[in-house]
Amino acid sequence: MSNAALSPASRVSLPPHARRRALAPRSARFLLALPLALLARPTQAADAPLPPPPPAPTAGLEDSLMQGARYFDQAIAYVARGGTLGRAVDLYAHLDVKWDLEDNHHEGEQKVWFQTPDRMRTEIVAAGKAQTKILLGDKAWNILPNGTVRRVHGTPDAAPQMKQMAEDLVRVQDLTAFVTLEGLKGPGITFQFQGATKGSGLYEGNWLKVARRSPDGRKITFWLGMETGPDGAVRATAPGVVRIDGDPATGLWTEDWIFSDWDAPRAQPRPYRYPARLQAWRTHPDPKQTQIQPSRFLFAAVNDIQITAGIPPQVFAPPAETPGR
Repeated sequence: MSNAALSPASRVSLPPHARRRALAPRSARFLLALPLALLARPTQAADAPLPPPPPAPTAGLEDSLMQGARYFDQAIAYVARGGTLGRAVDLYAHLDVKWDLEDNHHEGEQKVWFQTPDRMRTEIVAAGKAQTKILLGDKAWNILPNGTVRRVHGTPDAAPQMKQMAEDLVRVQDLTAFVTLEGLKGPGITFQFQGATKGSGLYEGNWLKVARRSPDGRKITFWLGMETGPDGAVRATAPGVVRIDGDPATGLWTEDWIFSDWDAPRAQPRPYRYPARLQAWRTHPDPKQTQIQPSRFLFAAVNDIQITAGIPPQVFAPPAETPGR
C-alpha cells in the first residue's frame, strides 16, 4: 500500500496512523484466529455528512467547544457505567501482547502495574521465561529470568534502557488516561467538536470527532463512538481511536491507539467498561517522509484492567541487587 493511499484525502478526518512511545497476543494461535482485516494496515475514513455552511466565527467556536465538552463528558459517563472514575491513582493491566519497536520486541503475557506519577512495574512471560522491570522515578531495575537483579540507573549502559523505560511509562500513563478519560480534563483544557465521521478498515464505525487542546501544547484527538438515545438525541460512547500528534522538530512520532470490544462478554466484571482489544500504530510526523510507511508497534488482547484498586506498596519495592552484578 502506498503512502498516498494512507494520506488524508479531501474531507478525510481519520487518516491512518501511528508514532514513537510504548506496551505486547497470547500466542500465534490468537493472532491467526483474528480476522485478516484487523491485521492489515489501517485504511482511510472520510467525513460524513458534509458540514453545513459555518456560522459566525465567534458563535461557531463557542458552540463547537460546548458540543465537544458535552460529548467528552458523555464518554466519561459511558465508560464509568453512568458513574465517575475520577483521576486514576493507579492501574493494573493483564494483557496478551506483541510489541514491535526498534528497541522493544516482545510477545507474550504481560502484566503492568502503574501508580501515579512515575512508578511502574512490568512483567512479561515469553517462551516460558519471565522478565521484570521496575521503574521508580529516575531509578530502575531489571529482574532477569534466572532471578538475577541488575540495577539500571548509574550504570554505563543506563541511558538507552532508561530512555526506553521512560517511553514505556508515558505509554502506560496514556493508556490509563484513555481508558478512564476523566483525568484528561483540567484548567485551560478544551474539547472541540470537529464533526461526525465515518471510518473504514480498522477505523470502521461512525464517530464523533473531538479535539483536546491543552496549555502544554500536546494535541490529542478522539474519535468517540455514538448511539441514539430514546429521545432521538445522539450521545457519545467509548473512544474507538485516539491520536496523539507527533512533533517533527523533536522526532516524536504520531501515534494512533485503536480500542475495540468495549464491555466484551469475556471481560472481567468491573464497575466500568474497558476495551478487550487494543492496538497502536505510528506515523512519521514529517509529511515529507513519504517513504516511511505507517507501522503497528503494539497489539494486545486485554484480559483485565483494574483502575484505582489500591496496589500494595511492595509491588514497587526496590529489589535486592544480586552481588557482583
